[in-house]
Amino acid sequence: MLAHPKAQVGFTLVELLVSLAIAALLLTAMTGLVNAVYESRDDTRVQNDATGDARFAMQRMVTAVLGTDRLMLPLADNPNTNWREHLREQTVPASAPEGDSTLATAVLAVTLDPSLDIDADGFDDADNDKDGRVDEDPADDATNDLAAGLAGIDDDGDGLVDEGSSIPDDDEDGSDDEDAVNGLDDDGDGSTDEDAPHDIESDGQPGIAGFDDDGDGTVDEGHQHDDDEDGVRDEDWLDPVVFFLSGSTLIERRPNLNPADGTDYTEYAIADNVARFRVERIPDTGKRAVLVDITLEIQGSDGQTASLNTRIRAGGGR
Repeated sequence: MLAHPKAQVGFTLVELLVSLAIAALLLTAMTGLVNAVYESRDDTRVQNDATGDARFAMQRMVTAVLGTDRLMLPLADNPNTNWREHLREQTVPASAPEGDSTLATAVLAVTLDPSLDIDADGFDDADNDKDGRVDEDPADDATNDLAAGLAGIDDDGDGLVDEGSSIPDDDEDGSDDEDAVNGLDDDGDGSTDEDAPHDIESDGQPGIAGFDDDGDGTVDEGHQHDDDEDGVRDEDWLDPVVFFLSGSTLIERRPNLNPADGTDYTEYAIADNVARFRVERIPDTGKRAVLVDITLEIQGSDGQTASLNTRIRAGGGR
């Protein structure tokens, strides 16, 4: 019988080349898939970081607005000017805002929560004279910061900061002490009680005319600038909490504990890489407290933007 030839073992060169080609294709596909997974994970992380930063900053502003007694900025629209004051918007890089003025900067300012006692000394942090009452005896420079309006801030949205030489001009409109604290818009500028004189009611008497303000049995005693009839003048100013942009960084300004005056504050960076900051004052018919609409956009390192918007009532948390 004839012997069978030995069986062939292994791959031919053609089969080996085909196998290597298939393996290379699979490896390439898997590498692309893995890279896509990593890129997606990085994009998600960047977006989450930007969203987290936006949420933190937004919560700081929401807490301040809910706890306040007074929305200071934005002001209401002034019919005597040709730009919007109720809407303050700023983008980075700069572009024409939604309002009429390209000069306006975005800013939100409220008075310090009157119930806040961070150092737990038994007195509200906004009670500068520690008499148990808050903001009851400001000077004609209502914030006691030696500047027209809020120091370093463009209060009326005209592109100028602390303009003029008159410190008592609390709303930067060019007039001093023209809007007493009486719930009325005395100067017809759309805002109420925003620029009071030493005698905050403008009634020519200490405290409220004809009343025993401090309960000592004496009516209208002392000097007319003594708004709480305690024998001291102008000792309890308004303590503003201010949010504004410095470049692309959102800054929060807060008064220090037991401040010596209105210039005794600290500024904190609460968000970087801000692409847009927008604050709108929205009147609510028949209600003194107004709504505040806030938009904050933060750009992540991948160029994507995290955007948050909320609408809340000033003092709505009290």
